[in-house]
Amino acid sequence: ILTHMIVVPFIPFILAMGVSFYFFTTAIESNTTGNLERTVKDHRDMIESFLMERTSDLEFITDTMGFEQMNQPEILSVIFGNLKKRSPAFIDLGLFDSQGVHVNYAGKYPLKGKHYQDEVWFKEVVKNGTYISDIFLGYRNYPHFVIAVRKGTGDNTWVLRATIDTQYFDRLVARVRIGRTGESYILNTKGMSQTNRRSNDIRVMEND
Repeated sequence: ILTHMIVVPFIPFILAMGVSFYFFTTAIESNTTGNLERTVKDHRDMIESFLMERTSDLEFITDTMGFEQMNQPEILSVIFGNLKKRSPAFIDLGLFDSQGVHVNYAGKYPLKGKHYQDEVWFKEVVKNGTYISDIFLGYRNYPHFVIAVRKGTGDNTWVLRATIDTQYFDRLVARVRIGRTGESYILNTKGMSQTNRRSNDIRVMEND
């Protein structure tokens, strides 16, 4: 009788505790995942907006100025200075002809006269009109990414390209913090880091 009085009521109690624990943990997991998804979406929209704004800056320039005008070194330097005032993320600006030759440049690297006709970013921008690259090394042998826009067609094609400061972009992405241990970073379709992680293990392939 004593056993029945103790065991029989205890079985429903255990079942009730198990069901309650299951629904509690499920609710916590769903709530946490939902909050994380909203955080990621908000910051994804912020980052995409940043990239679209920088692309629009270049498109505005190509819509209002011609190739011959921008092929003057002093003009391109003034344009680059105005871009820097608009956003400190710009670190250089280059003008390319239809053959991929870097005909004019404003920045700190010796890139004028380099040929880019075989580079992935040049082929993509000629094909699609605009292009935002992955992180790559390029001639400067330093991780960076570019935003490029095309103007004209055929032999009259020309391209305006800006390089974006990866450290500035890293700080933009790193603003996403979840708790004390959470971190955020961007991966490309190959699963390679496009922004620095806390461990600073960003990996870049030469031909990306």
